[in-house]
Amino acid sequence: MPIQNNHEIQQLVEVSEKLEHAARHAQNNADPQELQHLQTQLREVQNKIQDARGKAINGSGTSTEPLFEAQLRVEQSQEQMERVLNNLNIQQDNVQP
Repeated sequence: MPIQNNHEIQQLVEVSEKLEHAARHAQNNADPQELQHLQTQLREVQNKIQDARGKAINGSGTSTEPLFEAQLRVEQSQEQMERVLNNLNIQQDNVQP
């Protein structure tokens, strides 16, 4: 089923931007629980973006450019959070006797 309008795309773009900002905040706070929670949300949004891109590609005539940018934003946030979590885990391992 093709996307009916740009509303769904705009919502996904806005959610990806909000999650990107929340991810930066969590990284700055070095909060592993918040980072893991945001990773789950980012995965869910990424799945929705991929689904919407598929719908847009399948004949709706809607531009997929905003979705592509949102997907890149989500993927970059996920990668950065993964690095932060790995660093936090390494620090914890070094502190524990």
